[in-house]
Amino acid sequence: MNKWRIAGLIVLVVLAGWLAVRSWTPAPPPPVKTQPPPVREVFHASKPLHVVIESAAGPAANEWLERELRFVLTRGKMRIAPLGAASSPGEVAIFTLRIEFPDRQQSSTARLSLLAPDGVMERQTDAPLNLENRLSTVQSLASYLPKFLGAATATADWGSLVGTTEAEAYEGFLAGSSALLDSTSRGFTQPTHTRDLAQRVEQLEALARKYPTFARAQGLLAIAYLGLGGEDQPSLTQIADATAKSALALDEDLADAHSAMGLARLRRGEWIAARERFEAALALDVNALPALEGLACLLTETGQMAAALPIAEHAIWMQPGNIGARECMTYARIASPAAEPASATPATPTGNDLAVARIDALAAMLAGDLPAAERLLTGAAGTNNTWIAPLIRAATNRAAIPEALRAITLAASDGKIDAATEVMCGAALRQSDFVFNRMSRLQKQNEAVPLRILWLPQTAYLRQHRRFEQIVTAVDLGSYWQEQGRPDICESEPKVYGCALRPSPARAATKQTAPSRSLPALRRTSPSPDA
Repeated sequence: MNKWRIAGLIVLVVLAGWLAVRSWTPAPPPPVKTQPPPVREVFHASKPLHVVIESAAGPAANEWLERELRFVLTRGKMRIAPLGAASSPGEVAIFTLRIEFPDRQQSSTARLSLLAPDGVMERQTDAPLNLENRLSTVQSLASYLPKFLGAATATADWGSLVGTTEAEAYEGFLAGSSALLDSTSRGFTQPTHTRDLAQRVEQLEALARKYPTFARAQGLLAIAYLGLGGEDQPSLTQIADATAKSALALDEDLADAHSAMGLARLRRGEWIAARERFEAALALDVNALPALEGLACLLTETGQMAAALPIAEHAIWMQPGNIGARECMTYARIASPAAEPASATPATPTGNDLAVARIDALAAMLAGDLPAAERLLTGAAGTNNTWIAPLIRAATNRAAIPEALRAITLAASDGKIDAATEVMCGAALRQSDFVFNRMSRLQKQNEAVPLRILWLPQTAYLRQHRRFEQIVTAVDLGSYWQEQGRPDICESEPKVYGCALRPSPARAATKQTAPSRSLPALRRTSPSPDA
């Protein structure tokens, strides 16, 4: 009996132990919740868009087509992104419209691809092309784009947005557009007189006479007048202004015409009116190149260097050969707290870098870096260097300053250096009276006054001079500052003349009731083609 009891107890103990062990076994982990894939951004007309053309002909041969398609898309109420801008966290993502343009002899279709900011293909199709001429090519693409992009005007034919139905008129327009707006062109704030440019102006004049209702041809002619220099530049400026007004009478949304009117007013020192025209052009087309160059240089002349720098970089991104934008960017860079020293500039600049290197060299003199200044000046001056040696001697020997000023004045009279370089040389030698005398003479002759020299960190001695107020008053910068804001230098030198100005009541009310209009911040997709 006891044996059975003992056996039963053993069985009970084993069963209890088994139950206990089972109860101590950890429960299996809960199932892992899988995160749903992130919601991908879908393209619609409010999204900014880049246009990229790919063909065997190469980028240079496609400039005209990219420019024309950006124009058509803008007119179709699509949102074109600033060239060179890239998507970044916290900003609106930029999509890409890629058009693979075939060899004319092999295919009569173009492949359209819409790429999301992360590079994923959102949609793709082949569009039929009419390759009879460049007008028909653009029109066939333009007529296909509204439906492909899902535009609000998807039922419209964007081919008519080109502005003309005449192939001859369009070819003449494209020839002038390439000469003035391609990446190698020199811009509009530093006009020059060459036989090729003069012939181009004559061709555009003939085109405008033959097709008087082709508004884009008239707008292009207006900015062509402004790029052409020479002794009759004042009259060309007046003709450009009148031509731009005629173009706007035909098409009030023509960015080139607004840009031309802005450039004409900039030359006359009508700061507020010029800025309004540039902003009107950029509101219509964020990549309006003449307006970008003009606004960057206007901001540089008025001492608003921080605002000028990204706009000048945007212009140079589009047109690396733009001399005016490069000069204005260089002044803005020197005035920036994070500017590189002038000695960082290449020792043997060539081509369009010459003007930039000359400015950097004279800034190096102001900073006391004479070896860098001499190296840069020698590399930038070419054969017209008779003024360099006297300038360098005078920087270390004040007794040689009169000789240096005579050499500089003679070089300017002979056309070896421009008026801005003449004034900058005087500033580099810290000759205040020389600087202000030359500025006053230019102002009285209704010529451009290189005011940008006054806003460099190294020229504080000019801002403290008794004639600083005189020149600022003569060019009417006070009205502009009161309307558009003070120069940057007021942050560090609040006692400088003009820094005590207060915004006008109308300006203050505008700031309170409406958002300020400014260009979008740019983050470049690759390094800017800087000097």
